[in-house]
Amino acid sequence: MELRQLEYFLAVVEEGSFTRAAARSFMVQSSLSASLLALERDLGTELFIRGRRGAELTDAGRAFLEPARAALAEADRGRDAVAEVKGLLRGSVRIAAVAVPRSVDVVPTIRRFREQHPGVDLQVVPVGARDMTALVADGQVDFAIAPRVERMSSALRFESLVSTPLVLVCPTGHRLAGAADVKAEEVIDESIIDLPRGWRARELFDGLMAEQGLQRRVGLEINDWLGVLTMVQRGMGISYGPHACVDVDMFRSLDVATMVGAPVWELGIVSRDETLRGAAGRAFLAAYLAQCRDRRSG
Repeated sequence: MELRQLEYFLAVVEEGSFTRAAARSFMVQSSLSASLLALERDLGTELFIRGRRGAELTDAGRAFLEPARAALAEADRGRDAVAEVKGLLRGSVRIAAVAVPRSVDVVPTIRRFREQHPGVDLQVVPVGARDMTALVADGQVDFAIAPRVERMSSALRFESLVSTPLVLVCPTGHRLAGAADVKAEEVIDESIIDLPRGWRARELFDGLMAEQGLQRRVGLEINDWLGVLTMVQRGMGISYGPHACVDVDMFRSLDVATMVGAPVWELGIVSRDETLRGAAGRAFLAAYLAQCRDRRSG
């Protein structure tokens, strides 16, 4: 069994097909398939059900999934440990992130880090807040820039970066634009553009409505924060979200309104114990936190 076979196996699992996995691995499909057939012969069982719908895991494949991930993670840690001894920085950094305020934008850190450490591969994974904590807990990402959620594993820790109240987001000229202390019942009949369930801002807004005993109809959901702001700017309705995440420089036709009893949305770093991250992950996180501190002090 070779590490590259484990990499191909996980590529097929994550991509859902041999064709896409081969493209991701920069190789022809026949070579990838042959390598995985050799792995199946070595294990004495089939790992995939091959069909028109792509590649699905067999029971044996599902049982093999976590050990394969663990083996590759251990191999990466071994390479990183040797690189640290030699004074080098290599490896990869995977970050899960939501749309964040400019004050904690990760892009400047990515730019400088790539210039300083060209041998490190960087990947930013956009996923929902609940999925982020699972990715961190499973070791599939080094850390996440994510909202604080109500239930978080004791194996994870949260370092706060931003705390900001939930506000209403309105197109300029709307009756609520710029209003202060809007009551929940004042928006119940508005056309509200919602974020999907599982987003922390949606949970907070639904919780505020529930506290007031209000029921509303969800007519439109957008699974993208910038998409929500675009729809509001075009007059499709009003929405809600963290005040610090409403970029009025980018969206000049938007305004906000504060709400009575508005809950606080908190953004921070979700991570595991330091010893579970590689050298590249630790170095990137340190650089990012230093950037955030510099911006706050500035």
